[in-house]
Amino acid sequence: MSTTIRDGFIGKEAEIVRSRNKQLLGLKGKIVDETKNSFKMLVNKRNFREFKIILKSGNTFMIGKRLIDGSKIMKSTEERIKLRE
Repeated sequence: MSTTIRDGFIGKEAEIVRSRNKQLLGLKGKIVDETKNSFKMLVNKRNFREFKIILKSGNTFMIGKRLIDGSKIMKSTEERIKLRE
C-alpha cells in the first residue's frame, strides 16, 4: 500500500533517514500519535520499548516505501486530508 502526504500516519512504521540531529539517523519505530509539528513513536531499545517525540521539521522519514520531508507535512491530519496533491 502506498503512503501519500494526505494519508494519516498513525500505526505506520517509520525510519528517520535524514536529520539535522545526527543521533536520530536510523531511528525506527511505530507512529502512535501525531500532532501538527511532531510524531510520537514507539521505539524498540535493547531490552525495552520507549516513546520518543520526534519533530517533523528538519527530518526526512521513510514511511512505507516513500520518502517524506517532515517540513511538508507540518499540518494536522485533518488539514492534510484537505490538501490536493
